Formats: sequence, structure tokens, C-alpha cells
Amino acid sequence: MNQKMITLTMLVLGALVSGTAAAHKHKPLDGSLNHAFSSWGTPSVQGDWRIVEEDGKSFIELSENFKARKGPDVKIFLSPTAANHVTGNNAVDGSVFITQISDFDGKARYVIPTGTDISQFNSLVFHCEEYSKLWGTSALR
Repeated sequence: MNQKMITLTMLVLGALVSGTAAAHKHKPLDGSLNHAFSSWGTPSVQGDWRIVEEDGKSFIELSENFKARKGPDVKIFLSPTAANHVTGNNAVDGSVFITQISDFDGKARYVIPTGTDISQFNSLVFHCEEYSKLWGTSALR
């Protein structure tokens, strides 16, 4: 191989690696919610979600299949705790508050506070703060 071919090959490989890294950096997070309890056979929370970026802001989007049991103070948080370790007692420890929900089924979109580094959090949490009752969680990774 001559020097021009080696240089061209290196440039192409560099562009491919950069493109792959950029694609992973901006890939939206998504998942499904796992309920923490059932009442009369109805899960406390279920459905799919994703985190997307648009116009420099991040949003949590709940899918059409989202459903939650109604409660007086059900809120969404991003938690640094792993989803399988979140309880009603530690759900808000070190967490970022997103919103209190008022629509308990169907599609919804909530803005994540500006400056929140999503990579510092491990789970999406639905929690009734008034009664320290965990509705459900989902791992972010």
C-alpha cells in the first residue's frame, strides 16, 4: 500500500469510528415500566417510555400503552439508585423531580429540568410521595 492509500484508509476509519460514537451518544433511552404492586389484579404502573432530546431540551415521553393506578401524589423522578433497589423509603433520595402526574393513562411528555445529566441516574421512578408508596420503576440502561 502506498502512503496515500494508508492516509485515506485512516481517514475513512476515523470517520466511521466518530460517526458510530456520535450515533451512540445521541441514541434515545427507552424501556418498559415494572410495577411495584398490584391491587385486585391491576398493576400500579405499566407501559413504555423513552427519553428524547429536542431543541436542546430532554423529555420523558410516555407511550400510548402507559397506565397507572390513580393516587393522590404520584410523581416521576430520575433516581441514582438501580431500579431493583428502589423502595418507597428511598425513591426520592438523590433523585431529580420531573413532575406530578395528573393523567394516569395514555401518551404524555414531560420536560427534564435543564442541566440534568441523565448519565448520572440509573432509573425512572413513579412514586406516591405523600404515602411513601412506590408505584414502579424502570432501568435507564
